[in-house]
Amino acid sequence: MSRSRSMYRFVAAFGFLLAFAGAAHWVVPAGREALALVMARDDAARIADLQLDKVLTPARADAEIDAALAEGDGELAASFIALAEARGIPVSADRRARVALANAPGVKFARGAGHFGQGFLTGEGEDLAGLAGAAASDLTVWGDVRDLGREALHWARGEPVDRLMVDLAGAGIAVTGATYAAFGAPLTLRAGLSVLKGARRAGAVGGRFAGDVAAALRGGRRAEVATLVADLGAAGSKAGTRATFAGLRHVDDAAGAARLRGLAQAKGGQTLAIVKTLGRGALFVTEAMVRLGVWILAAVANLFGLVASFNAAMVAMLRPMWKNRRGPALPQPA
Repeated sequence: MSRSRSMYRFVAAFGFLLAFAGAAHWVVPAGREALALVMARDDAARIADLQLDKVLTPARADAEIDAALAEGDGELAASFIALAEARGIPVSADRRARVALANAPGVKFARGAGHFGQGFLTGEGEDLAGLAGAAASDLTVWGDVRDLGREALHWARGEPVDRLMVDLAGAGIAVTGATYAAFGAPLTLRAGLSVLKGARRAGAVGGRFAGDVAAALRGGRRAEVATLVADLGAAGSKAGTRATFAGLRHVDDAAGAARLRGLAQAKGGQTLAIVKTLGRGALFVTEAMVRLGVWILAAVANLFGLVASFNAAMVAMLRPMWKNRRGPALPQPA
């Protein structure tokens, strides 16, 4: 009976040992992945690469390209092809041909002419042509005067006034008046101001980020504003206007703008597709910190289970031998 009981204990303990050992097959890689994300927390391009390893499959890339083409979005489709090529994901010749046709010069010109005019008159537009029109209007001061006039009309009607837009338009007038130089820096910062204004109009600038920029403008922190605007201008020149707008939707402060610039400089035309695929995960690793914490708990539980089940299996296996070596019980003296 005792031998049978020992055997049952051994089998049960050994079963638990196998279960915990099998669980390690999932626990260890998950921990390695979460740790890699945390270690890359200041490198947006590395963060994007690690995240894309899990989600961007050939089927996902094909589906994204087809969806973009169905919506007439040649720019997004081309960005996904660039991303697929960079990651060694094959794209069929048929899809490449359709994307090339959607981005043919004649098609882009016909589509862009109207967007340029709209951008010049209204300052609105998320594509390159629309921003070019908005930037051209800003360089002639018309854009800043237009934006100030629009906000003045809102004030006169008792409607909410966008204080950030007022501050940016005022800064733009000062910049243009000072020989088209932003705070004494090169003219490229003028384009950065246009990007920020366009993003604000498109709803791509969150309240916290807008508050930080407005506070810096009103506080006279010109160097800080110049750096932020330069980051946005650089991101726009490397990744395109839409990619910059898309990334700005996930930016909360100047540090986030610097991350966006780093991602755009590293990935270029792939940036729009990356942000479309990963969202905020293209820039930040907040989720990875939670995953790392969960992994630590799982790893501790798994290690404890391995040690406990191994110890129980060894005790169950050796217990009969200990009893045999002890021999029969000695008779008690009378």
